[in-house]
Amino acid sequence: MKPFNNTVMMMRSLFKRDWLKYIFWLLALLAYAASGVGKLEVAITPENQASMYTLFNGPALVSLFGPTAVAAPSKFTGAAAFGGLMPLVTVMVFAIVTIVYVINRTRKDEDEGIAELLRSFQIGKLANTTAVVIEVFVLQVILTLVLAGSIQAQGAAGMGVFSNNLLFAASITAQSFMWGMFALVFAQILPEAGSAKGASIGLFFVLYILRMGTDISNLKLSWLNPLSWSYLTDVYVKNDWLPILLTLIVSALLLLVSYLLEIKRDVAAGYLPEARGKAHAGVWLRNFTGLTLRQQRTAAIAWIVGLFVLGITYGSMISKIGTLIGGGAGNNYMQKMLSITSTANSSLMAQEFLGTVYLVIALISTCFAITSLSRMVSEERKNRQEQLYALPISRFKVYLNYTVIAWLFGALAQFAGVFGLYLSQQGNSNSLSAGKIFSSGMVWVVGIFFVLSLLSMLMAFLPRAASFIWVYIGLAFFIGIIGKLLDFPKWLLNLNVFNNLMKTASATILPNTPNWTSSIIILVIALMLTVVGFVGYRQRDLISG
Repeated sequence: MKPFNNTVMMMRSLFKRDWLKYIFWLLALLAYAASGVGKLEVAITPENQASMYTLFNGPALVSLFGPTAVAAPSKFTGAAAFGGLMPLVTVMVFAIVTIVYVINRTRKDEDEGIAELLRSFQIGKLANTTAVVIEVFVLQVILTLVLAGSIQAQGAAGMGVFSNNLLFAASITAQSFMWGMFALVFAQILPEAGSAKGASIGLFFVLYILRMGTDISNLKLSWLNPLSWSYLTDVYVKNDWLPILLTLIVSALLLLVSYLLEIKRDVAAGYLPEARGKAHAGVWLRNFTGLTLRQQRTAAIAWIVGLFVLGITYGSMISKIGTLIGGGAGNNYMQKMLSITSTANSSLMAQEFLGTVYLVIALISTCFAITSLSRMVSEERKNRQEQLYALPISRFKVYLNYTVIAWLFGALAQFAGVFGLYLSQQGNSNSLSAGKIFSSGMVWVVGIFFVLSLLSMLMAFLPRAASFIWVYIGLAFFIGIIGKLLDFPKWLLNLNVFNNLMKTASATILPNTPNWTSSIIILVIALMLTVVGFVGYRQRDLISG
């Protein structure tokens, strides 16, 4: 049988299955990537142009979003700020969405027996993969055109050339497609879908951490990092299309490699075999808690070590924060943004920078905790919970195990990041004590618990929609990282639960001072939602497929 036989039929099937997701994907990109156009145009004025230029080229924002290509403060405009700020932060969300989608529609379908059923008909071995690739590519093209048109329609200064808007949109969508192809290769190599997702997302964050160092120390080295191509287009400044071309070339090569690997691979088997287990179960595997922990052991180690390294990376920047605002005394805009009373105090600026670091660590830790808790629903979809409940195990025990383990993993991941931060900032001129670092850094765990409680509610009452928790994570990331810069209203900032964990800095309140009253209230609400989630989970039927 021809390997591409009935590809068109598979495309129609995918569209009927996922058309609603495509619409949501489109709306989310527009809301996420095009929302800051007018805000940045207003935020950068002739009075604060030099200070904003210094801010965007300081180590804090460069480490988060990449450098700007503007050579002089006088040329730093809202368009240049938008082009430097938005590509990477948007790619971080949509690349992961594409990774999950591609693996779910390829390797996960194999693991669940859907692909084997399809191939019993006259469907080529590469038909489903090709259909997924074509649909993802066409979707990215549509997203590119719509996003570019949306920016064009807003009529912001410096964004009136459609080809430049097209370049901005393509810098996001080309990356999204490339990471889908990375996921496709890992789907062929690794033994199951979960490990393929973990490897793909893990590679993304490894490249993200690497580009933090090269962007600050030697930008030329960033050209060796595929993730850096998202912002090296220097859109609205130099408008370089070469990174887009490189991204598409790498995508094509990855697709070719995945084809060569898949055509010789058996269904639901990877080139790396699953590790052989012991002939007899160890002590930890003789109870349900031990089994649950063993299933997540490898992923937990990878996430925790990664967050520890991320903490070390950010901690090493503490001594450089004093250069974030050069000669910034009297800069009212910067004082407003950093919520401090004096830009002359480098220690206060370092502490304010830590607030952003804590948020990034907390959001990544939350992603890890979500993947842990989500296993409760994914096991249902694979019809494994039915076998579990044939044993003398109550729903309370299952729910409690997954919940407690996810909460513990979230807290441990946050501790690893904060601990790495504490170790690496020792000896710096702005170094903080262990008490200050850990009291300020670990209170963010309350926000992680709250997000997990929302997921518990979704899994209890809308289990098939549990993945929508990622929408809230994307919203929290966008509001938390960019909200102050774009001067979002307070009610919108407070939609991000993490924004309520710290007191507002002032002349008498230091940055990153925990708001214990608010934190306790949020914790109590999280516990209540988790209990309600258990009631709903106990009463609903198990799902499958």
